[in-house]
Amino acid sequence: MKLASIQIITDIRPIEGADRIEAATVLGYQTVIKKGEFRPGDLCVWHEPDTVTADKPVYEFLRKQSFRLRVSRFKGQVSQGLALSLTVLPSAAYAEGDDVTELTGIQKYEKPLALHLAGVAKGAFPSWMPKTDEPNLRSYPEAVGEFTGKECVITQKVDGTSATFYLRGGAFGVCSRNLELLDDPGSMFWRVAQEHRVRDALATLGGNFGLQGELHGESIQGNHLGVKGVALAVFNLFDIATRAYASHNTLAEFCQANSLPRVREVWRGEFRFSLPELVELASAQDYAPGRPAEGIVIRPVEEARSRILESGRLSAKVISERYALKHGE
Repeated sequence: MKLASIQIITDIRPIEGADRIEAATVLGYQTVIKKGEFRPGDLCVWHEPDTVTADKPVYEFLRKQSFRLRVSRFKGQVSQGLALSLTVLPSAAYAEGDDVTELTGIQKYEKPLALHLAGVAKGAFPSWMPKTDEPNLRSYPEAVGEFTGKECVITQKVDGTSATFYLRGGAFGVCSRNLELLDDPGSMFWRVAQEHRVRDALATLGGNFGLQGELHGESIQGNHLGVKGVALAVFNLFDIATRAYASHNTLAEFCQANSLPRVREVWRGEFRFSLPELVELASAQDYAPGRPAEGIVIRPVEEARSRILESGRLSAKVISERYALKHGE
């Protein structure tokens, strides 16, 4: 994913009561910029939200935040991401969409997970299995049109840590977000796999398949769902041989047949949402009263390809602004 790229300032508006800052629109985000630094139509160096910048003089103002780009509020205006002048980059001819991640040194923020919960690493995440990093729809606003008119399902995004389980060539494996893990009794990933008999469930499919979901609960990201122990919420079933995801209905049938818990559906129907409406829906989600959910994930009921999303899969998330402001996303 392009964590830093060249993008256009599409709109600028004043912030009531603010003399030195104003609000700007970049992609599907609202951000705060220095007053007078940009005009509508100008190019900027756009830094995606929930990333970590390099320890460079240009980012010194972020030191107190450990250089992490958190969602903030200035004079009542929500600000996501960071727009800077092209002068922060080496002199060159830049165009809209250029990837400047390497030039800026920006990195994706990874939520910490206690090592004792994960267990012992066996090796890197398998190259033949896709990771579970869902693109943020606000970074690809044109992709909203690819969902329009399709029967879609919107699920609540679970705030935890992703897990991948696979059965390939008769071998069963368990992975965290970035690593494959040894069969270790101290690993919560392996404990969950055994408790839910995931290997037996995958064996019913008679091939090579991966199952992906979110582990959440005690000692995981603050346990915002308030569950006891560690729970699983499944969201992907992947055919390794054909490199295809199962449809939503096929996944639902598989989980029901094998008593596997799934992520919660919040809406289903013919997709006619605008991006602001999706942001509003995401921000209205709660795990429990007073506990804002992380957001939502949108997918067609029948799997579809995307020309816009870098993953090539028509599937994206929208993060709740209430959650982001409360938890510093």
